[in-house]
Amino acid sequence: MRKFSSLAIAAIVAAALVAGTATAAERTFKVSHVFNTTHPVHNGLLKAKELLLEKSGGKFDLQIYPAGTYANYKDAIKAVKMGVLDFCPLDTAIDYYPESGVLLSPYTFRDYDHWRAFKKSDVYTDLLATIGEKVGVKQLSLYTFGFRHATTKSVKATTPEAFADLKLRVVNFPPYPEAATVLNAHGTPLPIGDVYMALKTGVADGQENPNMNAATMKFHEVQKYLTVINYMWNPEPFVVNKAWLEGLDPSLQKIVQDAAWLYTETQNKLRADSDAYYLDMMRKSGIEVYTPSQEERALFREACASVYSYFIDKKQFTQEEFDEFRKLASGR
Repeated sequence: MRKFSSLAIAAIVAAALVAGTATAAERTFKVSHVFNTTHPVHNGLLKAKELLLEKSGGKFDLQIYPAGTYANYKDAIKAVKMGVLDFCPLDTAIDYYPESGVLLSPYTFRDYDHWRAFKKSDVYTDLLATIGEKVGVKQLSLYTFGFRHATTKSVKATTPEAFADLKLRVVNFPPYPEAATVLNAHGTPLPIGDVYMALKTGVADGQENPNMNAATMKFHEVQKYLTVINYMWNPEPFVVNKAWLEGLDPSLQKIVQDAAWLYTETQNKLRADSDAYYLDMMRKSGIEVYTPSQEERALFREACASVYSYFIDKKQFTQEEFDEFRKLASGR
């Protein structure tokens, strides 16, 4: 058998490495999210990855870190600002720009068509720029998780009064805890990855989420009732490190922005098209679905009205500014 010197072997290995990287991407971007790999957030990022590879001629690729394997929401945004992570969803800008909480005020948006119309407005464009500036990132887009509904285990909560004294899992920033309070429930903040076990073990009696989140996270397995209250619209920004993006050649900037747009629109379409599907899936799995009448839903709307006062009392915006936003968002 022919013997090779260590120098020859090293040369062969080096040549193989060069050959193996000749077609590799010049830059692989990193993006983090907290959902599983069947979730629309992940599927949307896979679409963005395809477009990045295609439009950049293989120069750009995207490495996706799902299910919080890179970081949670707060740590991910810190990593983007530091430049060690390229992209991430931002669950809320309220810590940086309290006025952005108006987007989460109950019953601001009527339906998906209303949301689509809002995204074409100057208010939306200005909001994107302002949130990015306040957070210290470039906000590329804003997509929606859809309307949030409530699930419970032991109580069929068809009226605001039925939520009294329930331990309702909520997101840990305004106005989610405040919404639980006005329903007389005990808001129980928990990371989304901990919610299933909390519902199963009784740490929480119920939770509120869009249908797709509830279904893909399998909350219906440990809940008995779902009430379609449509009480809060759930938008989420998608951001990138500002200095890095602005340092790119304009043509490459456009590729990144196009990928973000595709990711966003994939999200929006999946949400709108599959909302009824996931609701029906949970119903067929055994959860009892209750859709309040217009009169009953009006009671929820009335109960949540005091949530608006939270922002006004905190002087995050005035009553006049809040009314003007809702007027513009409504297209009226």
